[in-house]
Order: sequence, then C-alpha cells, then structure tokens
Amino acid sequence: MKDHRDPAEARLDELLGAWCREIDEVPVPRLVDPVRAVDVVIAAKKRGRVPAPPDGAGTRPPGDAREEAV
Repeated sequence: MKDHRDPAEARLDELLGAWCREIDEVPVPRLVDPVRAVDVVIAAKKRGRVPAPPDGAGTRPPGDAREEAV
C-alpha cells in the first residue's frame, strides 16, 4: 500500500511522534505533596479563606480528606 500523504505532513507526523515519545521517556516528579496540600487547604478553610461549595455541589467527600490523599 502506498502512502498518499504530503511528504511534509508525513515528516511533521514523524517529528511530533518522536517528540511525544521523548517527553514520555522522562519521568516528571510530583510537584505537590498531596498530604501537605490537604493540610494547607484545611488550615485555609479554618481561617475562612476557602469558600464553601455551592449548595448541593457534592464536591467534597465526607470525613477526613487526608486519609484519601495518600
């Protein structure tokens, strides 16, 4: 079967594919410690700096969120 694509398009596909594979090869370190992030949010909420979700939004699970962040 012959490839009927434009050679420039084929080369672009090849370059972008190689770029994606190169990016996937490098592990990305965790940028935020989830336990620390939950502690910061809880502390901010206690100080009144985090608004409550709208009624019925159901965005926060009941209980201690730190247990699920690990």
